[in-house]
Amino acid sequence: METIHILHTNDIHSHLENWPRVSRFLHEKQRAYSEVVTFDIGDAIDRLHPLTDASMGWANIELMNNCHYDGVTIGNNEGLVLSHEALNHLYDKANFDVLLANLKELPNDSQPKWAQEYKILTTGIGTKIGVLGLTAPYELTYPPLGWQPHDVDDTLDRLLPIIREKSDVIVLLSHLGLPTDERLAKKYDIDVILGAHTHHLLPHGKVINQTILAGAGRYGENIGDVTLTMEDHKIIDQAARTTPVYELPESVDDFNLIKGWLNAGRHELESQHVAVLPRTIGTDEQAYDALRALKRFYQVPAALVSTGMFVEDLPEGELSRYELLESMPHAINPMIITLTGTQIKSLMISIEKQTAELANFPMKGSGFRGKVFGYMRFDGIDRQQDGQILYHGEKLIMDQSYQIATLDHYKWIPFFPIIADAPSEIALNIILRELMADYYTDKYNKDN
Repeated sequence: METIHILHTNDIHSHLENWPRVSRFLHEKQRAYSEVVTFDIGDAIDRLHPLTDASMGWANIELMNNCHYDGVTIGNNEGLVLSHEALNHLYDKANFDVLLANLKELPNDSQPKWAQEYKILTTGIGTKIGVLGLTAPYELTYPPLGWQPHDVDDTLDRLLPIIREKSDVIVLLSHLGLPTDERLAKKYDIDVILGAHTHHLLPHGKVINQTILAGAGRYGENIGDVTLTMEDHKIIDQAARTTPVYELPESVDDFNLIKGWLNAGRHELESQHVAVLPRTIGTDEQAYDALRALKRFYQVPAALVSTGMFVEDLPEGELSRYELLESMPHAINPMIITLTGTQIKSLMISIEKQTAELANFPMKGSGFRGKVFGYMRFDGIDRQQDGQILYHGEKLIMDQSYQIATLDHYKWIPFFPIIADAPSEIALNIILRELMADYYTDKYNKDN
């Protein structure tokens, strides 16, 4: 008889306020269990934290190095928020393996040097555990960054027979979301699916066709522990549980650690000068500045952006990357869309109808790290009192095409199908606050 414990974390999103207790719990269980493996299922980093932003995630990897992970996979916050070069070097100093089977490097569609498709772990009495990692295959946004996502089912069809032949137990690190995990459990011979992406919490797991699904929620608020009871290298029983971090005792050192990480990131970002502001710039004015920045970036006469993108005032005086992070903590990119005059008219009507509802709507997800959606602001698109819509001061021609600079966030949320369906190009090499840093540097350097 053998008992194997699988500890797992997921979707921590740089919520380092929970990290001291998470890491202490992992250490304690790793010492207590005779057979234990530990995995993270992606989105460990998030550039909303100053230390993550300043280090491009390296600091998070250093913290994870101390927790004896046996393997991790990546989420979209590693894969899409970092540049190609930054992701290629994120794990340079990692002491754990990155497992990723369905994302290849362009132009040759080759396995990234920093990841392997799967690995085989062997317990003390010889049980073989095959572990592979899969991440959400964003087909529109990965290729422009130099990565090629592969279909999840095609990848499993190719690899599972190979891994099954070498393994007694198969564990999937799935940054795919609970609906996909449930579908895969019905279709494939996988023993354990450790889930992420949809931030689902399964306090006691979920069993589908002898596959046990597990998920530890988000932000390091829970830690997962799957128990496999083995006999002759076969699973005879399985169970899952999660431990809420708030139930774990705090240490007298925790506060200083958490504050130290924040201060270290803040100090580094504050050293990165952007401009000297002659006055405080409020959140609404920042929205209008963003409109001008987007127009300039794309060299088009029209732009739209929502006020909720801007969370804090930018105070008079020294402006650094830190103040921009505080006001614009999102992982959101510039985007240009092409609409006909008819579509612009329909979009304006749709926005007007939803204005009251969206003004204080609590937005979550799709890269947004603010509080509410806010009000949509426009530059170069004007609605006259008689209902006439002007583009760059001229009446719209219904069958003519027009370009509008905006943010990719509006493509992924459900409020504006016209934007979601429009032909678009997303600038994945720059996020909103970086765009605004360039704008304020040029604006106030020229003014000075």
